[in-house]
Amino acid sequence: MLAFWSMLMAACNNTSKQNPSITTAEVADTVKLLSISALDARLADTDSVAILFYKDPHGTDSLRYTRYYTQYNSNNSNVIKTLLANLNDATVKLEKMKPCRSEGKMWIFKKGQVFQTIYFSSKDANCSFLYIIKDGFFYYSAMPYSFAVALKSWQKNAQNIPNQGAL
Repeated sequence: MLAFWSMLMAACNNTSKQNPSITTAEVADTVKLLSISALDARLADTDSVAILFYKDPHGTDSLRYTRYYTQYNSNNSNVIKTLLANLNDATVKLEKMKPCRSEGKMWIFKKGQVFQTIYFSSKDANCSFLYIIKDGFFYYSAMPYSFAVALKSWQKNAQNIPNQGAL
């Protein structure tokens, strides 16, 4: 969380092309913008989640790195509570994706139907985030360290999915 706010403060002081992912105007919007939970109130109704962990998110294949993954499925209330508790930080609204690759995504379900996708990365201070896409914009929030730890623990239980990459 501290890294996220430090990055925002640095962006206020640097409007050059050195930090193209966040502009001064977007930093000002941060105070006004809602959390991911507030942007999609349906999240309160989550009854299960599928978490996909890309096998080689930082590899050389920038077009197909999301094609192969392991998957962790859960309807455990503790997993869902942990997820929801980590979607309450303010977001930054961007017109374009950050130049960081996601390390995975979460499909959020209610009664067997996916209703939201949340992307994530915990690579380093510059590329540590949760984000959703809404109305053509990308809403990023900081990746809480405790949630990054939870994701790593769930990743250990993720399963290979058969027939990946089949057309």
